[in-house]
Amino acid sequence: MKRALLTLSALLALGLALANGPDDEYNVGDQQATVTERITLTIPQRVALHLTEDEWVLDLTSPPLGNQATGEGCFLVPKGFEGTLEDALEAALAGDLPPMDAYPAAKDLNGDGTLENDEKGTLICINQKVLQKFCNNGQGCELDLKVTRTLGDPTYGKLGVKDIAEDINHESFVEIIPGTNDDGDPLELLKVLGERLPGWLDDIIIEAFWFDGSEVAGTYEFNFLFQLAAL
Repeated sequence: MKRALLTLSALLALGLALANGPDDEYNVGDQQATVTERITLTIPQRVALHLTEDEWVLDLTSPPLGNQATGEGCFLVPKGFEGTLEDALEAALAGDLPPMDAYPAAKDLNGDGTLENDEKGTLICINQKVLQKFCNNGQGCELDLKVTRTLGDPTYGKLGVKDIAEDINHESFVEIIPGTNDDGDPLELLKVLGERLPGWLDDIIIEAFWFDGSEVAGTYEFNFLFQLAAL
């Protein structure tokens, strides 16, 4: 009888093992039992971009009045201003330039019937948007901008783009030189080396045209291509 019970017990164990299959784990003990689960996780490499605005139409027939609270619209760069395009952009963003909705830039701002030097000059127009980026490559990622002029000659004044990524304390500025790098050359806005981006990273993209007197009447069109690539 004892032998029969042992045989029955062995058959039950064999049946249980066959039922569970070769990948199942079975353990019995008088004080403790353990089983192990193996997990395989695959995370694909991904890069992604989302732009909150895909068009900017700027018509100097009726320039949009600058808004110092939002940092958008057009502003007067007074006659005699000494500085670069980036300097003029920073002055406008800091609220140091008066809003202007006239081209050429001249307006009796104080209403005294005369145009003083600080009431006439050149015009800088600004547009802002948010570029959201995702890159999980552990070696880092690079964000480039390719500007291609598709209509008009290289006589549109000055053009620049500022990138602000506050989450990683990053700022950069690139100037698009008419006829030089407005033909699709990659311009580096941001590069993160040796680490991944922190989830969806929001960058403020600020675009600025400065009509400094070198511009010529006409219609101009551009394609701005933002490209994020894993390193």
